[in-house]
Amino acid sequence: MQPHSSELLTKAIQAAKQYGRFYCKFITANDVGLTNAHQEGLHIAKGAWKIFFEEEGVRGENKDKHIKIHIEGFYPFESRVIYYGKGTRNEYRITRFWSNSPYEKENQVGNLIIFIPVDMENIKVYIFDTEVEIENFKETFSLSLLNNNAVYFTGEKLDVDLSKKLELRINKSATIFEDFPKTIELAELARQLNKDLFERKGYQLGNDPDKMLLKWIETEYSLFRAIEKNIYKSYLNEPFYELDSLLEFASSALNRRKSRAGRSLEHHIEFILSNTNIPFSHPGKTEGKKKPDFLLPSNSKYADKLYDSNKLVFLGAKTTCKDRWRQILNEANRIPIKHLLTLQQGITINQLEEMQDEQVILVVPKPYHKAYPQTHRERLWTVSKFIKYAREKYID
Repeated sequence: MQPHSSELLTKAIQAAKQYGRFYCKFITANDVGLTNAHQEGLHIAKGAWKIFFEEEGVRGENKDKHIKIHIEGFYPFESRVIYYGKGTRNEYRITRFWSNSPYEKENQVGNLIIFIPVDMENIKVYIFDTEVEIENFKETFSLSLLNNNAVYFTGEKLDVDLSKKLELRINKSATIFEDFPKTIELAELARQLNKDLFERKGYQLGNDPDKMLLKWIETEYSLFRAIEKNIYKSYLNEPFYELDSLLEFASSALNRRKSRAGRSLEHHIEFILSNTNIPFSHPGKTEGKKKPDFLLPSNSKYADKLYDSNKLVFLGAKTTCKDRWRQILNEANRIPIKHLLTLQQGITINQLEEMQDEQVILVVPKPYHKAYPQTHRERLWTVSKFIKYAREKYID
């Protein structure tokens, strides 16, 4: 029997700190065989090779090794890590995991799996399925996971892939802040940095809002981390002489990380709607004190009982929606169909079926669609599709 979830999270964080390295990723539909792909096992990012092998795989050659998987509350079992380098393939995978593990693989899409090597033959594995647990682990190690996975190796993090020019601009921009800027200022600066570098190449918002939204969020995350490092410099260089001071500092830093992400997404959505001339209120205001994230075309139109309800649009914004998607269901009684824009990278078929029953339409950036079960991807909307839908309703 596994320990209680909060106890398990504590164990995972302690183990990750103790051994100083880990690889984590969101489990995708491909990882559990819910796509038409013929690959077997969990896909492992190329940058994570050092977690499982002593030497990187070489193109033109296959190699494999057997490892022992340790999951709290269960007997260890054997799995196999393989590098496929022959032919057109160039990837790492873990096989014999689902067949030997205590987990039902179909229910794991969207969950966070963490691999912590005790040594090169023994791997501790933790899987978390609630948003609170996932967020706590991510924020403890300041991980983005915007690219679905992260490698943590003796304090160094590999979880975003920025151009060298953008990284230099981010580090330079971070030094001008003596205190944390407002989240809206941080979002604006992230967009400006991308504009300065990418729009020169003709890559603008109107070309691909799905990819641009992810670029803005990725840049803002890296910018926040750089600012955080600069502001906390003195705290990190000098020891804490009292435990209470250390705990107070750690709690403050962790809470700031957690609260930033949700507001960041809203700021960028607001910018997209404004720049595509779509009318909206943010936050919305409906029955009583309910405040949906976005109400189209406006709060006043929603309050006007003579205004056609078919022309009202609800748009929620949640970075993750595994547990919290039901929160939007009663936020606007006049709008039965609700759109929810999320950065969630995959959820189970059961959850998708429940959402459809409740008339919730997920709006997911196009690059993340591949993380969802293939049988249900046609139900997902892209950011581009939502913009087109709203423009046709209010402008065209």
